[in-house]
Amino acid sequence: MRVQLLAVTGALVVAGAVAMVGAQEDGPMRRAERARRPDPAAIQAELGLSADQAAQLKKLRDDGRKQAIRQHADLAIARIELQEAMDAPSVDDKLVAARVKAVSDLQAVSLKARTDRRLAMRRLLTPEQQEKMKQLMRQGRMERAGARHERRSGRPGSQGMRPPAGSGGPWSDDVLDLPETETEPER
Repeated sequence: MRVQLLAVTGALVVAGAVAMVGAQEDGPMRRAERARRPDPAAIQAELGLSADQAAQLKKLRDDGRKQAIRQHADLAIARIELQEAMDAPSVDDKLVAARVKAVSDLQAVSLKARTDRRLAMRRLLTPEQQEKMKQLMRQGRMERAGARHERRSGRPGSQGMRPPAGSGGPWSDDVLDLPETETEPER
């Protein structure tokens, strides 16, 4: 009876996690986030990217998104397994330590993949394009910070906002959301 109860509880936890991930993907905040993204064609034109550069950046971005989704799912599962180990009637310290290490390792792999992808994107750009990208990123961070402040305070046009430390960076994935060389339908 207890095993069945645990199995049902585990299934409900997994179903809830899947539902939450689905809701996060297409929820109002995600839609608003997509609406604020820079126009890929405008970025391509402003940076003066060649068709080859744009195609390579798009491939890096798309491959990275797929990898990030897989890593996010693996991390969610590892966290559930850690929670299960912590909630066990008799806690096994070695098992908990192994689960913590698994979560930590997955986080490290994810950070390394993002860093490698950003470096690969950077190598595709000329020094002039890199400088222009930094300017665009700074401008985008300031605009997003202002929009966040307006939502929180309810007052449009607040002055003196600085971008939050560490947000985005000059090689953030959302700026390099470039179109294919042919027109692509908007998602």
